[in-house]
Amino acid sequence: MNKQVLLLNQDNTPLNIITVGKAFKLMSKDKVWIDETSPEYYEVVSVSKIVKIPKILILKYYVKLPFKKVVANRKNIFRRDSYVCQYCGIDLCEKTATVDHVVPRSKGGGSTWVNMVTSCKDCNTTKGNRTPKEAKMQLKNKPKEPSYGFLFDHMLITFRNKNNA
Repeated sequence: MNKQVLLLNQDNTPLNIITVGKAFKLMSKDKVWIDETSPEYYEVVSVSKIVKIPKILILKYYVKLPFKKVVANRKNIFRRDSYVCQYCGIDLCEKTATVDHVVPRSKGGGSTWVNMVTSCKDCNTTKGNRTPKEAKMQLKNKPKEPSYGFLFDHMLITFRNKNNA
């Protein structure tokens, strides 16, 4: 059962993507709201009956989440920049995208949100161990740390893409 269900907090903010098994447990313990009219659901066949598991569940209570800072890793940098080279503007994919340090690490630049951008291999090679100014290259967008909702937005997009495919 690798089918996925989106679990929303009481205020409809995404909490997690869970398995159908976990969703069934939450439903049987009466911890979630179930929209029986929803056209999107999974049918789980047991020995005695067929159970309809909605693709989206809403908790009946509010879960307070601790503030988590989003990690500036390779995948999150690509997501922030929408897989677009920040120098020439071409669309990239996971295999063709590289991470470029705006101020090279050898010149004191760190691996932070404001110092890393998505780059194509050609632009990254052209820029080399120089700053954009030294390489006479212009950034399309100034790199910045994403907002708190960044991961939730991505979680919703991922869930929708997987379930509409």
